[in-house]
Amino acid sequence: MIAPLLAARVVMGVAGAGLLATAVWVARRRETAALRPFALFVGVVGSLAVADAAAAGALTSLSVVWLLTVLAIPAAFTWFVIEYYGLPYLASPRRKAAFLAPVAVALAGGIALILSPESSGSMAGGGPTAPAVPAPLGFAALAEQIGLYYAGGVMIAGVALLALTVAEYDYLDRRLAAVLSFVAVWPWLAYMVTPAIANRVGTSSIIGLNATGYTLSLAAVGFAVTRGGIFDAAPAAGTLGPETVLADLDDAVVVVDRDERIVTLNDAAADAFGVEPAAATAEPLSACVGFDLDTLRDSDTVELSGPDGSRQFEATVSPVSDQFDRQPGYAIVFTDVTQQRVRSQRLSVLNRVLRHNLRNEMNKIRGRAELIADGGQEYVDHAETIVSSADDLIATGERARQVEQMMATTAAVEEAASLAAIGEAVIEEYRSEYPDATLSVDIDNSLRAPVNEQVLAHVLDNLVENAIVHNDAPTPVVTVGARATDDGVEVSVADNGPGIPNTERAVIESGDEDDLDHGSGLGLWAVKWGAVRLGGEIAFADRKPRGTVVTITLPTEPSAETATAATAAAD
Repeated sequence: MIAPLLAARVVMGVAGAGLLATAVWVARRRETAALRPFALFVGVVGSLAVADAAAAGALTSLSVVWLLTVLAIPAAFTWFVIEYYGLPYLASPRRKAAFLAPVAVALAGGIALILSPESSGSMAGGGPTAPAVPAPLGFAALAEQIGLYYAGGVMIAGVALLALTVAEYDYLDRRLAAVLSFVAVWPWLAYMVTPAIANRVGTSSIIGLNATGYTLSLAAVGFAVTRGGIFDAAPAAGTLGPETVLADLDDAVVVVDRDERIVTLNDAAADAFGVEPAAATAEPLSACVGFDLDTLRDSDTVELSGPDGSRQFEATVSPVSDQFDRQPGYAIVFTDVTQQRVRSQRLSVLNRVLRHNLRNEMNKIRGRAELIADGGQEYVDHAETIVSSADDLIATGERARQVEQMMATTAAVEEAASLAAIGEAVIEEYRSEYPDATLSVDIDNSLRAPVNEQVLAHVLDNLVENAIVHNDAPTPVVTVGARATDDGVEVSVADNGPGIPNTERAVIESGDEDDLDHGSGLGLWAVKWGAVRLGGEIAFADRKPRGTVVTITLPTEPSAETATAATAAAD
């Protein structure tokens, strides 16, 4: 009996050493860093084989090996499968600790039982058949039993995940799942039943069976790293690929279920809509973005308010199908088209101004010039009309140039600007030109905002000029104000004039104009585009008893749009 036992121990030790050598070889391969969990799993199996060979005949040592086997192999195997498949279950250190905690507690409890005098160092001291123990060891026994059941569940889960992985990817060798499952399952299953049969089966028989099992494990691992193609397979791409693409997309992506409740959304969507991904999950889509699916399907673009102000999005709704051709939900891709819309508006408005305004003014100039040439009596009035029309054309051209400068200027800022200083600089330009007007600035000197001073100055300049030039009051009154709000800063220009015509407001608020509905010039459009450039929104309100307040709402943080605004504006 001595020779067969010694032979079995030698064979088992050699198999264990082979497994350890394979684990080290896999771990050192630079191009297979992702397979280090596999190397860890193989190393655990190899270490237990060597330990079993060394401990043969000593019940206390065998009990420790038994405990390590039934606890460590399931944990190492399932860890490898999760990493191999790219599943998110162990994505954080906290989750990893929670995954291993039951194993560590059970190991401590089991070793305490094995080493206690009451168990006499027998293998039964570490197994499900452990005899009754004194109260001080009761917690240790309970921890061990819970850990054993936990390890069993982990083992079943690991085998199932591996089988599903190989079934999902046709290019993977299904034999790979079988051989790797064998490497994990047989020692765990064999050692689970060992305590129950230890007294009925000779030690040499158990050691011989274990030697055979570890030898087959070495062969199975050899197949995995050679013909099994474990180095070439990348099933994690099936899970991590879509997640990585979703996370890296610049477009906002929201996935909802059939009841339009949010299932997941990427970082771009969370930033665009000003929500936390965890808090938005299970919330209605309309609560997050302000629109339901039907509205998104039927609209070319939708305007959404977020941390960066009002933005224009094109929403693409696509059904999500599973492997059974069911449609459990929908994926909505929101493409930010704010800059494209602004560019389209600019082209449309500039085209209208050049085609309509310039044509009308040139007709006036031509007609008056013809009358002067004919020696008409009212040539002085005609000459004044010519001068006025020429001035209007020059002003229109200057306004167009100002708009292009404003839109081409980067809106990114390094520090907050004084709103009072910007307002005073704008008002000061008009005080000497319009001495009869009452012009003032109502802004606290301490109020600052992260805005581009040049862009905001252009916006205020257009508003102040519009408020003065079109004011029919005996004494025009124009006030530039600003105040801090919970959501940002509101900058306003108030006047006591006749008000902005509803047609003008409607065109600016809708963002579209045509041959019938259009503005009279570039002033309010420049204000609209400047507000968008600053990441803000424009609003109109009437004053009592007369007049208008135009308010620009600006964010307190620089908008994400400003980082690429210069490039977008130049297109």
